[in-house]
Amino acid sequence: LQYLFPYYQDQFTCPDEYEDPAVLYEAIQSFEEKVVICHEGDPAWRSAVLSNREELLTLRHVVDEGADEYKVIMLHKSYLSFKVIKVNKECVRGLWAGQQQELIFLRNRNPERGSIQNNKQVLRNLINSSCDQPLGYP
Repeated sequence: LQYLFPYYQDQFTCPDEYEDPAVLYEAIQSFEEKVVICHEGDPAWRSAVLSNREELLTLRHVVDEGADEYKVIMLHKSYLSFKVIKVNKECVRGLWAGQQQELIFLRNRNPERGSIQNNKQVLRNLINSSCDQPLGYP
């Protein structure tokens, strides 16, 4: 039954696509083999992630600032390229010291201050945001 949900949605966008029961059955069979559908807390979800399944589908309950809603979450496996670097610990301590001076001594409380802007691509910002509270982000 859980595998019928995407096809129920598709019937509104392409109503003629699944009129033939054989085509619908074949689509459901291929979807069932390819996609894991379960709750994110289910052990099957963890097992699917660890076994590198291609697609995961779940229904997430989100309560945010009074909005109580459910969201359909579809995850697709993809590959990312990245580089691993090693940062000198004295460099990190120096950046954190500058952060302390700016926050505590100069009392700069602007959340988008120059030393910790929410820019994930800048290494200085990543290092400063990783500092313990109250200097870094939680």
